[in-house]
Amino acid sequence: MIILAILLIVLTIVTSGQRDKLTSIEGLVGEIVTPVQEALYRVATSISNFFNSFSERRQMAQEYELQKERIKLLEQQLLEMDEALRENQRLERLLDFKQEDNLNIVAGVRITGKNPGNWFNTMTIDSGSAQGITENMAMINDQGLIGRITEVGKNWAKVRAIVDGQSSISAIVERTRDNGMVKGNNTFTTEDGLCQMINLPLDSDIVVGDRIITSGLGEVFPKGVLIGEVIEVVEEKRDKYIIAIIQPSVDFLRLEEGLVIGSFND
Repeated sequence: MIILAILLIVLTIVTSGQRDKLTSIEGLVGEIVTPVQEALYRVATSISNFFNSFSERRQMAQEYELQKERIKLLEQQLLEMDEALRENQRLERLLDFKQEDNLNIVAGVRITGKNPGNWFNTMTIDSGSAQGITENMAMINDQGLIGRITEVGKNWAKVRAIVDGQSSISAIVERTRDNGMVKGNNTFTTEDGLCQMINLPLDSDIVVGDRIITSGLGEVFPKGVLIGEVIEVVEEKRDKYIIAIIQPSVDFLRLEEGLVIGSFND
């Protein structure tokens, strides 16, 4: 069919000229060739449109993938900016806390590791003896007491948090000045992130809401650092003891930075 159409087209070209009238053969050929030409034009146009459309779709797909990569990059940059902003806010609070209180700051530290589990019972920090840190120094933040240094390397140290079951702190009730010992509740078998104050005087009138601070006895923790707040009082006069359950002021689920202190400045 295509060959016939080509022959007819050639025949039309050969027989055409500068004449006023067409022969009957030429007219017949024209009637046959014209529809064929139109059909071929439509086919050629459809093929051209198809390939153009295919090329456009491929270009759109490439542009879509490019935009996806750009969006991913922008999201990552936004995440990094948000994280930097949050860190700056935390560090600003620590700086304000340092300036407001008469503290002997040895080093500002970041937590680089922690024990398995949700709680920061024990943790590793990014500073050590090279930064002036020694064992038994206290670690705090703007919320209160975190714990004490138990092991020191050149550029690292380990900290035992006050919520750890092996932690014990000499403390006083801020309002009544009653002395006692604060121990952590978290052990291998149970964890609640709380502390308890024991060895309280039997005549103590400690109540829910009382603030517990370090006593300064024992030369481990400086005096007056906030430990937490009493949320429950268990009194057994028959057995001659009073126990206060304490909610630590520090959020031990979300620690990231802190300050290592030696003692209060004079």
